[in-house]
Amino acid sequence: MSERTNSAQGPSKPVGPLSQAVSLSDSGGLRTLGGGRKGGGKGANPLIVLRRTAFLTWTQGRAETGRKADIDKGAVQRLLHWADRADLGQDAKLIASVRARRTRSLLALQERGHTVVRLHARVQWRLITGMGAKDNAHEIGIALHGTYGWPVLPAAGLKGMTAAWAARNTTDTAAIDAVFGTPRPAGSAPGTRTDGTVEGLVPLSPAPADAASGEASRGGVLFLDAFPTEVATVQRDVLTPHAQPYYAAAEKTRNNENRATGDSGASVSFAPPAEHHNPVPVPFLTVQGATFAVDLVGRDAEAVHCAKRWLSDAADALGAGAKTAAGYGYLKIDDDPDWPPSPEAPAKG
Repeated sequence: MSERTNSAQGPSKPVGPLSQAVSLSDSGGLRTLGGGRKGGGKGANPLIVLRRTAFLTWTQGRAETGRKADIDKGAVQRLLHWADRADLGQDAKLIASVRARRTRSLLALQERGHTVVRLHARVQWRLITGMGAKDNAHEIGIALHGTYGWPVLPAAGLKGMTAAWAARNTTDTAAIDAVFGTPRPAGSAPGTRTDGTVEGLVPLSPAPADAASGEASRGGVLFLDAFPTEVATVQRDVLTPHAQPYYAAAEKTRNNENRATGDSGASVSFAPPAEHHNPVPVPFLTVQGATFAVDLVGRDAEAVHCAKRWLSDAADALGAGAKTAAGYGYLKIDDDPDWPPSPEAPAKG
C-alpha cells in the first residue's frame, strides 16, 4: 500500500491501486477513470467506491518510521455527499435490464410448476438496511447488492421479519412449518450418542417427546433479494448521541462479556450520562420512498400465498431494517401490476 498525504485542497485520492482510478473533489464530486469531471460518479459501483478504497491522512512522528495513518474524516463526508447526490451511482438502464432478467427467470420457474408471487414494497418514509455492516475502512454501513452495489432488501431480512410476525400472531404451526421448515431435532446430528451428546461437544438438549423421531425439513417458500424497481433515492441522515462516553463504556462492557476467550474480567470505567458531554453526530445513509420488487417462489401454492399475507402484515407492523421504533423501515406491500396473476391458493379445509 502506497503512502500518500491527502492535501486539504484539490482532489483527494485513496491509497493503494485505486489511487489513479478514483478521486474526490472538495465539493463531494466523484471522479472515476474514464468518467471525466462532469460524470459526478453516476454509474460508479459503490462496492468499489465505499468498500475498496481508503482515504487516509498521515501524521509525521519524530522518527522516519513514526508516520501514522488515520481515516480522512473530510473524505468520509464527501463520500456520503456523493452517495446522496448520485444515489450511489445507480443506473436506470442497468436496473431495468436486471429486472427483465429476473422476470425471465421467474417465468421459467412458473412454467416448471412453481408458484411465483411478485410484490411491490414501497418505503413509506425512510429505510435503513445494513447499518451495522461497516466492513469498510470508512465504516459506512448500508446493505448493497454483491454485484451491482445497489441498495437491496436482503432476502434473509425479509424472511426473518416474516417469521417474527408469524411467531407472534399465528397459532397454525403446520403453516409455519410449511413456509419456514422445521429445525433439526436436538440430538439428531450425525454421530450423536443415545444419551443426546456428541463426542467432543457440549451435551445437546434432549429432544422433545413428539420430535424424538422427527426429521428436519426445508421451508417451502424461497424469499429472494428485493431489487429496486427504479433508481432508489439515497439520502444522508444523522444520529446525534449526547452521552457518547456512557454508551461507549456500555458497549465495551458488552463486548467483554461476549468474548469466548474467557477474559471478560477487564474493568471498564463508566462515565455517567450527563448533559455536559459533547454531542457526536454520526452520519449514515438511508433509502427514501423507493419501491422494491419482492419475489416469493415455491412449489406449494398455499404456503407461498400464506407467506405473502404474513410478509405484508409484517412489513406494516414490524418494519424492515434498523430504527423501526423511530419510524424507519415501514413498507406498504402491493401486488406487482405488471406480473401475471398467480393461481389463488386453495382454501384450507
